[in-house]
Amino acid sequence: MTRNPAAVTVTVKMFDVGELGDCFWLQFATRDQESNVLIDCGSFRNSEKSKTRLNKIAGYIRNQLNDRQLDVVVGTHQHNDHVSGFVHCEKIFTGMVDQTWLSWLDNPRDQLARSIKKDQLNLVDTVSKLQSRLPATSSAGQILKDVLGFYAASGEDEDGGGPELPARGIEILKQLPEKEVRYLSPGDILPLPGMPTDAVRVYVLGPPRNQTLLFDKDPKKTETYDPNLAFANINAKRFLSALENNTSDGSDRAEKQFPFSSTHKKSEAKAHPEMVALYKREPWRMIEDDWMQTASRLALYLDSYTNNSSLVLAFELVKSGKILLFAADAQTGNWLSWDDIKWKGVTGTFSTEALLRNTVLYKVGHHGSHNATLVKALESMEHSELVAMIPVCKTDPNITKKNGWKMPAKNLYKRLKEKTGYRVLRMDDGYADGCDPQKNKGKTKWKSLPYQPRFDEKNFFVEYTVTG
Repeated sequence: MTRNPAAVTVTVKMFDVGELGDCFWLQFATRDQESNVLIDCGSFRNSEKSKTRLNKIAGYIRNQLNDRQLDVVVGTHQHNDHVSGFVHCEKIFTGMVDQTWLSWLDNPRDQLARSIKKDQLNLVDTVSKLQSRLPATSSAGQILKDVLGFYAASGEDEDGGGPELPARGIEILKQLPEKEVRYLSPGDILPLPGMPTDAVRVYVLGPPRNQTLLFDKDPKKTETYDPNLAFANINAKRFLSALENNTSDGSDRAEKQFPFSSTHKKSEAKAHPEMVALYKREPWRMIEDDWMQTASRLALYLDSYTNNSSLVLAFELVKSGKILLFAADAQTGNWLSWDDIKWKGVTGTFSTEALLRNTVLYKVGHHGSHNATLVKALESMEHSELVAMIPVCKTDPNITKKNGWKMPAKNLYKRLKEKTGYRVLRMDDGYADGCDPQKNKGKTKWKSLPYQPRFDEKNFFVEYTVTG
């Protein structure tokens, strides 16, 4: 005889980290059981102000737990704005984590993961060197600086964290839990620790093991270079070598792949004119505007790849079938891979589309950027209780500067409001503009929900509760 699953409520706190960043605390509860899940804890910068804010948030969570542990801590991917808090608040988190969930890409025993991580770190290191050699005022130099900020590698971090800081965050997450770390792959279905085994199911959607999708931020557009991490490394190193040849005396350097490097320029006048002309027609050998565009593309590729490597989780409240979708910063390739997932141990008509159709809470990907919410997927979210939460900060310097990042993207923002019945919450403002029921009674549909949002400015969070 099948037991009737227990009813579950989930209170979701979205913490305002004071700049771009993610930190979500999910409190699941039945009549007599409770489970606490923390998904990410990080902010973009490593200033003293950033660290102080993160420590206050982590301290609040610890105090509220009152000697209980976090049943699960999830680290979605190696970007500063998702995991820096585990570095800066390590002492607070010590002793309060029962289990850590990470992506298969963080599994040291996975050969493919090791190979990809090695290439990724090499690319971060090489792009960091590029950024240090390009003029700070150049558009390419600025783009590299902005993107490398996700790795604490932009030169602004006061603790000298460098590009290894997000990796340190993941390593600390591996050391914190009492139980063995779980490395999750698409198709995994897990019970939620602390909950009755039939009350909550957790579905793992990403990151994909399909390397074409993992490495491609937008497969529908023609890439200007091969969408492969190893090839990007080759491109970056060629660029760095060419840049060094152009800006230094060319002494003691492996330059044989650059026959017209600075050490050979004196002999260029003696070379055959047609040979020189042929060489100069090869754009990768020339440091001009095309090269600066290549630098920008490499940085954006690195950023997109890391976002695509996000661990994506869907929490199902079994009794009601309601879904809470946490997509981290997953970009197009990650989303597209969900259609091909082979779910373990499921039968009948179950599908990924059903998960999307029953989604009642969507944590909007990558602060609402244009390529982090797949159109098809959002249109599939048709539950009458759908609410969206966007971890975005309108005062972040990357947004406020001239030609700053468009977060949230205008058209996506508009469609999120329409799809949810103007039930969109922001990390910074609470209600998204147009979604405050007191100011827009004619459009918002908050009153149809069992619980209303709650805002706690003292403890920096926006709260919403789902019943199921």
